[in-house]
Amino acid sequence: MDRISRLWAAVVTGFLATVLVPATAWAEETGVADLVRKKKGIGGIGGLFGALCCIAVIVIIVVVALFVMKSRKK
Repeated sequence: MDRISRLWAAVVTGFLATVLVPATAWAEETGVADLVRKKKGIGGIGGLFGALCCIAVIVIIVVVALFVMKSRKK
């Protein structure tokens, strides 16, 4: 079980290092981040739908991970 958690930690760290960190640096460098900061807050139905969609995706990932872990115990 310890090897699986190390593997997931390596996958998440690799994803963050290869995708999100360069994207954040690019946004800061090109001024995209400033435009997002100046934009008024996200609200209304679109913001609510986005938040619910994000929560649903997280719940699905957690449920799938739990099923995979449970099936490996058997």
